[in-house]
Amino acid sequence: MPNDYNNWCPEIYRGMFVDRINDDQIRVAPCCQAGSSIEPINNFNFNTSPHLSKLRQQFNNGEKPSACNNCWKVEKVGHKSRRQSAIEFFNIATPNTDVVLEGLDHSATWACNLACIMCSPNSSSTWASELNYTKTELINIGRQFQKSNQFLDKIDLSSIKKIHFNGGEPLLNNDQSKLLEELDKQGVLKDTFISYNTNGTIMPSTKIINLWKKARLVKLFFSIDATQSAFEYIRWPAKWETVKSNLLAMKEQLPHNVMFGFNVTVGCYNLFEMVDICKWFDQNLQSNRENDQSDFNWQLADNFAIKNLSQEAKISAIEWLNSAPRLYGIVNHIKSTLPAVGNNDWVNALDIIDRRRGTNWRNSLQIAKYY
Repeated sequence: MPNDYNNWCPEIYRGMFVDRINDDQIRVAPCCQAGSSIEPINNFNFNTSPHLSKLRQQFNNGEKPSACNNCWKVEKVGHKSRRQSAIEFFNIATPNTDVVLEGLDHSATWACNLACIMCSPNSSSTWASELNYTKTELINIGRQFQKSNQFLDKIDLSSIKKIHFNGGEPLLNNDQSKLLEELDKQGVLKDTFISYNTNGTIMPSTKIINLWKKARLVKLFFSIDATQSAFEYIRWPAKWETVKSNLLAMKEQLPHNVMFGFNVTVGCYNLFEMVDICKWFDQNLQSNRENDQSDFNWQLADNFAIKNLSQEAKISAIEWLNSAPRLYGIVNHIKSTLPAVGNNDWVNALDIIDRRRGTNWRNSLQIAKYY
């Protein structure tokens, strides 16, 4: 039984991340940042899920499961983790092990109009299309969908307090609207906090906006990792002017219960873009029209690990990022990687992308001056 907040997470007992795998399986985890496992849809049970039950037992034993390493790493460098934010959200006086589904991270299919450099065919249909994936290859990565999603029939939504949509690009598909309509039908939407990870290229439909108006609160986290040409390279083939216009329009036009945030993916490729992101955020989206403060979050791109940069680049990045207080957690992470010997695997990965797309990372990313 956990007895303090330092080694306890409410989402282990109250949360679930779900991602469809073909038509008959789902990938499950306590949240979208935790390690996951694939389980069949037909007999899925939130309370008895083998993967979730194993993690609950590990927490009960006072362990720190490797599936939750993202949070442990973020906390180690002094940045607020998903675990700590969940403790604040659920506002539970004493850590406990009650199992009831109150939070759902819904990966609303992999449909996406972008092929971001840190992503893959597993999370983006545009990536799969670019690589000309066959039907067999799609089945092998769990992305062959023919029937509608049936996992919602297997879970109890009556105690839901928060829903988070990611993807893919969640504003491109109908899964999110169907789920919100079901919550509205059950009378719990009015008490539900809804959030999204969205790339900012899609304006929400009137139907979705009307559902948002019925919710307790809505928060849009925009995936913005750079500005100008660096943004367009990283979030290919998005256009910065379009996304910038959309973000400013949403700030002015969306209902009063909609708040905002940035969710920045940080890798070796965009460390020198981070100060510009902070400046744009502070000047344009620090709050909504009601003066509710926006969030600025970040997570690490494991496939473009900062440890692989040269010592010169790391030291220069530390000096550069020290000018922005909200980036101190990233500075601490870079410092922790200084003993690691860099390699050029990430350079080779970007070169391969460039040959396929006709792009050139050296013309777009400021890190190029060190390579």
